[in-house]
Amino acid sequence: MSARRPGAPEVPGYRVGQPVGFGATGAVWAARDPAGRAVALSVLRLAPDERGAAQLRRLAALRGGHHPHLPRVLDVVSVGRDRCALACELVEGPTLATVRTARGPLTRAEAAALLDALGSALGHLHDRGVVHGDVSPGNVILTEGGRPVLTDLAGEVTREAGTPGFVAPERAGGAPASAPGDVWSLARTLSWAAADDPAVGDVLRTALRPAPGERPAARDLAACAPGLADPAPVALPADADLAAAQLRTRAGQPPTALAAARRRRTRSRGLRRRRRSPVPLLVALGLAVGVLGGAAAARSAAPSTPAGVVLAQLVAARDEALTAGDAGGLAALTVPGSAPAAADAAVVRALGGARPRGLSTTVVDVQLVEQRTSRLVLEAVTRQSGYTLTASTGHRAVEPQPERCTRYTLAGPAPWRVDATAPCRLAGGDGAAG
Repeated sequence: MSARRPGAPEVPGYRVGQPVGFGATGAVWAARDPAGRAVALSVLRLAPDERGAAQLRRLAALRGGHHPHLPRVLDVVSVGRDRCALACELVEGPTLATVRTARGPLTRAEAAALLDALGSALGHLHDRGVVHGDVSPGNVILTEGGRPVLTDLAGEVTREAGTPGFVAPERAGGAPASAPGDVWSLARTLSWAAADDPAVGDVLRTALRPAPGERPAARDLAACAPGLADPAPVALPADADLAAAQLRTRAGQPPTALAAARRRRTRSRGLRRRRRSPVPLLVALGLAVGVLGGAAAARSAAPSTPAGVVLAQLVAARDEALTAGDAGGLAALTVPGSAPAAADAAVVRALGGARPRGLSTTVVDVQLVEQRTSRLVLEAVTRQSGYTLTASTGHRAVEPQPERCTRYTLAGPAPWRVDATAPCRLAGGDGAAG
């Protein structure tokens, strides 16, 4: 068994990999169970009294059944006195939030299919005494073929406040998560996905009533789907469009950007102020630099292409985090435990509380080397502006850097992060991809 990834939870019998998303419990981790199956693992904190035992019973009840629009619950594992780990089937695909951003509103036929599937899934949970607690576009995954799956089954267990913009009105007054609240959130999710289509709004009107007791049950709401349109699977955009949309969603931080909305901004702590020349930092401020090649590169694609947009927005987010002194935001841009993550941690230590003012990194040219749903390999020429390094001891000007070419491996798509860097392999020569 390989060494545990730094920051990953320790769950008996499970080999934990890297985060695959963020839910009510925080990070959702890819893992292997004792039988070697790929699973999604969430660690939950339980209430200290009988409520904790009741939470465990509700989760255990999910193991006895299966629904096509819910991930299969495979195991509930005790992790100490006040925590447990929930192992679920690993569901792969873009979220509804990403798909809606990439291709625009759903058609009425697609909204009808979504209503039928998710209403039925919620009915399955409610029949077993389980309240979801965070029905929102970021918690609906669309698998290959457009099949929707409602994920993050531990929302109510953690007393999660829900995703802003998709929380039933009674919860603003302190009311707990409930089945009627789930129905309201489902209706709001569908209304958002269909861009407030009037026909969809007519079907959902009763589910959006302010009084919880006046809303229909989840299964009754699902039964209204055929009256909207003949259901049709949600059409998924191309992978490159999904990749760019996922990063745009995260960068803009709309209500559906779970990771961005829930991540607490943290300042670097315990960093000693040091008198040091800014010259070493000139190199360190390059995006997760490892070994960098020269400025020559194959320049066959402009940064305005979807793959280029992904990298350009990631680079811009890093500049922003460095300028703001946001150590947590900086760490969120790299895969935990990776070499780029270690390099950026070293940058924070080297800065010692200093801030680069006016820092701006431009992606000049990009070549797409490899593209998959969860992996992008790019070679890019970047140029870094001059900036002023501001510290308590004074200000120092740092000259602009020359262009440089780097190969980036990005892991995603929830969210895209830098997993590795290396010298450009396509630099020089005729520029053709090998």
